[in-house]
This record gives sequence, C-alpha cells and structure tokens, in this order.
Amino acid sequence: MQRFRQIAKGEDAPDAVTIGIERDAAGAILAAVWWPSRGDVDADEVTYHSVAEAFDAAQAAKDLHGFAEIVVTLQSDDLWRPEWGELQPAGAALSEDEVFELARATEASRDA
Repeated sequence: MQRFRQIAKGEDAPDAVTIGIERDAAGAILAAVWWPSRGDVDADEVTYHSVAEAFDAAQAAKDLHGFAEIVVTLQSDDLWRPEWGELQPAGAALSEDEVFELARATEASRDA
C-alpha cells in the first residue's frame, strides 16, 4: 500500500507531484495532478475524472521527471478513500524512516 503526505490547500511542494482531490458542483469527485517547473521540466496540470487514473499519472510524472514524492491536497478530509493508500495528515511529523526516504529521493532527483 502506498503512503502519501497530505499538504494544506495552497501549500507549495517544490520537489513533488501534487494530487488535488475535490468535488465538483454536481458532487462528483475529481482529481488534478500538477507539478512545478524546475530545470528543463515545465510545470503542468491535468484534471482527471478518476482518482485512480490521477494517481497513475502522478506516479508516471514523478518517475519521468525525478520528483522526490507525491503529495495530496484535499478540498475536505472526508474525500480520502483507503483504497488509494495511506494518507499522513497535514502537519504530522515524519518518522525517521520517512525523513531518510525523502532525503534519499531528493538527492537522487538532484543527481538525475
């Protein structure tokens, strides 16, 4: 099961692909995937009508562009579904293993 770090709405994640999950006016759940520009990578954003498809796209973008992680922002906390993985709440402290993995991924993306 994948683990994701939640960030607050509007928070920047300069070394991450972000997935934003929200409800549209009709109540359907949508997901947008975006990342910042850096080096020769242009910023981009795409909206998906399937959250699972958005997670697949985010993983592909992370792998292709060498970002350190995938983070999640939610319009409201009740939108999260356990089948998408484990979500670490915004503002929660990282474990030592998570800090090490994030630092390792950041260094690897810098070397790429």
